[in-house]
Formats: sequence, C-alpha cells, structure tokens
Amino acid sequence: MRKIIVSRAAAGALAVLCRGNGSPAGSRRSVSGSLLAAAVVVLGLAGAAPAMANTAPSMSTNGNDVNIAVEGADHSLLFFRAVNGSATWHKQTVAGTGTAFSAPSMAPDGKDVNIAVEGAHHSLLFFWAVNGSAAWHKQTVAGTGTAFSAPSMAPDGKDVNIAVEGAHHSLLFFWAAKGSATWHKQTVVGTGTAFSAFSAPSMITNGADVNIAAEGASNSLVFYRQVSDSGTWSVEQVAGSGTTSSAPSMTTNGADVNIAAEGASNSLVFYWEVSGSGAWNAEQVAGPVTTSTAPSMTTDGNDVNIAAEGANGGLDFYWAVNGTQTWNPEQIAGPDSTGSAPSMTTNGNDVNVAASGFNGSLDFYWAVNGTQTWNPEQVAPPGTVG
Repeated sequence: MRKIIVSRAAAGALAVLCRGNGSPAGSRRSVSGSLLAAAVVVLGLAGAAPAMANTAPSMSTNGNDVNIAVEGADHSLLFFRAVNGSATWHKQTVAGTGTAFSAPSMAPDGKDVNIAVEGAHHSLLFFWAVNGSAAWHKQTVAGTGTAFSAPSMAPDGKDVNIAVEGAHHSLLFFWAAKGSATWHKQTVVGTGTAFSAFSAPSMITNGADVNIAAEGASNSLVFYRQVSDSGTWSVEQVAGSGTTSSAPSMTTNGADVNIAAEGASNSLVFYWEVSGSGAWNAEQVAGPVTTSTAPSMTTDGNDVNIAAEGANGGLDFYWAVNGTQTWNPEQIAGPDSTGSAPSMTTNGNDVNVAASGFNGSLDFYWAVNGTQTWNPEQVAPPGTVG
C-alpha cells in the first residue's frame, strides 16, 4: 500500500491554506495551480510528519543599518534593525495582532523605510517610518478583496510602486507619488487570461521602466514591462508550461534582467535577457530535489548570488561569475535549520541572508564576499515568526 507524504515544499503551501491568509472565517482563498500541485507528493515508503513553513522575511540595507521585516505571531508585523557589523538587533512592532497576512516587502526610500503587506480580508497595506524612528505610519493602499499574495515593492525616486496578485489570479499594480497617501491602481493582466498570475510577483525598476515577473498559468513564468509611466504593459513568456513552481526573484545586472525561480521537480533555474530584447536564456543552477522554496537573488559586483531553502530544511547559496554558467554551491546552514524562503542583500563587502527557523525563530547569516564561512546570528527567538 502506498502512503501519501507531504514534502517540506508542499508544507509551505499547506500552511498558506490552513492559515487562510487573511480570509474571513469559513472562506477559502484562491489557490494557485503550483500550490495544489505541490500539496501532495506520493512516495513508495512511509515518512515523518511534515513541518509547517513560516512566513519569509524581507531584508534591506539602509545606510549603516541592516533592516528585516517579518510577519510575527498572531498576524502582527515586526521590524528589526542592527548597525552593520553589530549582532545587537533592535525590535519594533510596526502593527499589532490581526494586521499582516503575508510575507512583507520592504525597501528604503531616501530618509524613510517602507513596508507593504497583505492585510486582513485581502486588503493591501503600506507602512512607513523615518529612518531610525519607531513611529510607523499606516496607509490602506486597497481595501477588502484586493490582495491575494505577498506584495513586491520598488521605489523609483519620485514614486512608490507595489505589485500584488489580485482576485482570480489577476495581477495588479499600485503607485503613489513619494510622500502622498493617494494610491493609483492599474490592472497589469486580468482574470482568466493565458498569463494570469499564480504567485506573488517580483518587481524592479529598471531605468525609466517598471518590470514585474510572476508565475503564470500552467506553471509558466511571465514577465511584464511598463515603459516610462505609460500605463501600457507589454508581456513576455520567460518559460513555458511546467517550468516554474514558486514565486520568482528578479534583479537588474548591468544591461541584463535576471530572474530566478524554483523549477520543475524542485530544481533551481536562472533566466536572463538583455534588457528590452525579449530573448530569455535559461540556466539550471541546481538539479531536481534541491530546492524547497522561492529563491532570493542579488547581484554583487561581478557575481550573481542566489539563496533558497534546500532539501531537508537546509539553507543553500549559489554564485556565478557574471556572464558564466558555472554555479558554485555552498551550504549556509544544515538540515532542519530553515523554515521559510530566505531574503538576501549585499552590504558593502558582505552578503547577508535572513530566514525563519522551523521553530519560528528569525535567523541571520553573513559572509565576507568571496568566502564560504557563514556566520549565524539569532535575530529573534523561537515563536517570533508567524
């Protein structure tokens, strides 16, 4: 008799389903094809009970500080900061119980720190504080029934931009002039189209353009571009059906746009195009059964860096010299250390990675660029991360 066993990758999907992600009692949120596909893995042998995944953090550097935002216990929203090079983490409660129902997105914006998150009843919320201040200001970007994923945020000097999966797998874009509480909405792609969004998006600004990547229908990978505030979104298929099993991570790298995502059979895949060309090139970073979450990606001088939760709950790091296809693996933390997708930044000569532990701790790792010695710090104890 064959037993049905839930994998760690599927556990994250089930955690989203069980938590309801902001739905009122008794309701069901829309569920992507990739979550359903990941929900059950049929194996020939019995296995241990699954661990439930925690919410991924968001991390940024801001002057001399490292900042981390994360959904806390009871759907609170928490912020942690440390002076670069210090292991002393300072905690702030951005918003209390019943506020945050997704992983946040955080970005520095001049003298301010900005955080976006899915709120209760699928609303979309925005918080900002003057850098170094504990006074957080709240804005409602969009009300009930709007947001059905973690958002992605990218300031571009004059504006703050937010992208999020909307109802029925639509993809929505919101923007506000910096310092304004007036949010403007655009529908990037609507309900039921061939390129509907089935995951949290990733967004970057690229010169005068705004770029968004998301998992599309049938586990494809799709890229959208808006040129110079035109309001017109062009669409490109990065990879076809059956290629993509997670939300993507996207960066710019000189004249290129780079995207990383969990691929078929829990592999890790990297895509790049010369900006504006529409010609996407694929590379396999790591093979089947290596990757259990959405990745996080940064560029660092002459290198491209990718972090992801690996098999057996470890935390893995890959790097390649820009322009090569040789990906070098490193283990940041061993089995059963990691309970969420990671967030990664570069900070001067260091590479920083944050992730939740399986026990709900918030963990931080750093390495001097070019070395394989990863230094762990506990930002917050078990039970902190929701």
